[in-house]
Amino acid sequence: MLEATTKTANISYDGKVLTTVLHEDVEVEIADVIENYNIVMDIIKGNRFVSLVITAPHNSITKEAREYSNNEENYQFCIAQAIVVKSLATRLLGNFYVKFAKTFCPQRMFNTKEDALTWLNMHWEIVLKEKVA
Repeated sequence: MLEATTKTANISYDGKVLTTVLHEDVEVEIADVIENYNIVMDIIKGNRFVSLVITAPHNSITKEAREYSNNEENYQFCIAQAIVVKSLATRLLGNFYVKFAKTFCPQRMFNTKEDALTWLNMHWEIVLKEKVA
């Protein structure tokens, strides 16, 4: 398991699931997005992955950071992304974003890590079957 810690998150990769656990009470800015992206690229080494993001109750992301992070290059290796939310405010903003923003891989919000991992495993299995076919 490869792991790294940044100003805003703990990031780990087990060869399939890239897990990003956001620290409590952080506001993610563009510099944080760039730092996290560079670490992810170093960790995954060009391999595809499913992404599990676990938020904390009091996280936020600036509009600029959200727009900057939502580009095709950032999702080039991502098969699917599940976001576990812990607060109503985050859920409302996240649901709006997932429904209306242009995304580059399937994204969905979840209440629990277990449900998120079940959904991600389904997407992982689809990609494995495509490789065999």
